[in-house]
Amino acid sequence: MPHLMLRSAATALLASAPLWIAAPAQAAVQQDFPCDVGLQKISNTETSTINVSATCATARTVGVRISAGDTELANAEIGVKAGVQRTVSITVPKVERVCATLQTDGKSITICSG
Repeated sequence: MPHLMLRSAATALLASAPLWIAAPAQAAVQQDFPCDVGLQKISNTETSTINVSATCATARTVGVRISAGDTELANAEIGVKAGVQRTVSITVPKVERVCATLQTDGKSITICSG
């Protein structure tokens, strides 16, 4: 029985693990931003799906701007509950590099895909 309990706990832990990883180059900057953020870009031959996530320790409103070069692809404000990850997802014609700027309480952070 303990073996089953351990396996269940491990499965639950893996299932709850965050799916987003902040860009390593931004890790030092993120310490000043009050939320954990992530950017994921998945592309095929025609489109790119961009997912931007934010998880904050306290409830707050986070502004999210997604851009490719000088072109704004999306601009939204999301309400983030304490400890709950919120994600903005968009699909656009394929882009090579995309950046997301998140803002809250007068602080901002920009993260970019490769």
